[in-house]
Amino acid sequence: MKNKENLLIVLFASAYISISLFTALIVLFLVYEIYKIAKKEIKIYGELKLPLFMIITPSLLSTAIYGNLKEFTGVLGQTFFNISYFAKDLFNPTERLFYKVNLTVVIFCTIEAVITVFNYYRGLEQPIWGGVFEIGIVFALGSLSSFVMLLLEKENFKRGIYLLLFLIFTFLVFYTGKRNPILGIFFSYLVLFVILLKFSHVGKKVLYTLSGLFFVVVLAGTYVAFEKFPKYRILVEAVITGKTLSQQELNEFSSSRWEIGKKGLEVIKKDFENKNIIPILIGHGYNAGSRLDPPSPVGRSYESIFLISEFINIGLIGLLGLIFLMYKYFRFVLSIKLQNKNQIIALPFLVFPTYFLVGGIFSGIWDAILPLYFLMFGIAENYFKVENQ
Repeated sequence: MKNKENLLIVLFASAYISISLFTALIVLFLVYEIYKIAKKEIKIYGELKLPLFMIITPSLLSTAIYGNLKEFTGVLGQTFFNISYFAKDLFNPTERLFYKVNLTVVIFCTIEAVITVFNYYRGLEQPIWGGVFEIGIVFALGSLSSFVMLLLEKENFKRGIYLLLFLIFTFLVFYTGKRNPILGIFFSYLVLFVILLKFSHVGKKVLYTLSGLFFVVVLAGTYVAFEKFPKYRILVEAVITGKTLSQQELNEFSSSRWEIGKKGLEVIKKDFENKNIIPILIGHGYNAGSRLDPPSPVGRSYESIFLISEFINIGLIGLLGLIFLMYKYFRFVLSIKLQNKNQIIALPFLVFPTYFLVGGIFSGIWDAILPLYFLMFGIAENYFKVENQ
């Protein structure tokens, strides 16, 4: 397969245009990857190898035991597709590759921004496809890509364009008012700034100015979120006054996750009381929330905090795998030391999993496009390992 860089461009373009098209392409890509693995042309290795298998294996086993064929198909997309990470060796991790992908992200996010704003005026909160959460994911990566392009660009006009896009994309994430996107982009930038501050070849004045602009947008976006969703004031008032929140207030602030979490704890308690060893170890599988007693108020999962929801879905083994993945990921990323300024071009794909690992704490660490982001992280991982040798 020649011009593999273009394959990444096609995958990203399809991810922005149509989820159906992207799903079809990623399935074909995974078939090709498995073929390469079978021929021993791809090695299964990497920082995330063990934790990924600790997550994927129980999810497949538990769904095969307790679910049906339709649910098993669902779990493939939810966890198994993340084996895309191991296809990282198919691509030569060069600055040219990261530049082309970043530029693709910025171009398509610009189109998405026009459509999203147009949809706002129509009373809809959505980009080309999906809903409000896709707005957060789309523009969080767009924000990171435009930010690094701004740092590396030498022409003043282009720098001005990237600066404007960085501010627009970042604000659109906060304008959603949703907890997960706000947490996700905030901590993604926190990790990015930690890496950059350790590097002496980026002008500190420029970095401090841009980080200051980011936090101004954070404050503006947070204000909009508070105006849009008065439920956030409940927590602020409780912190300031020391007031104990009622059950109703907890549910309102948490978007019913408090009640969902309590139902999930009942399920876990029953498993331990009845000594259901298999579900305790590997979970009840995909769509467990519609099959268990008490059922989840939202159906498929007990979407509350990941410690509860993932324990029910993928059991103790899967939950430990997820925690281990977080540990391995953050240990690797925070240990990165840039050797030259050009390496900045790969940072969006190195830090973007932070968006899901932090932002998904209250809603599950999954997205339909996650296999592509894991693949890009793997390519970035290879790039920094080679460059730092």
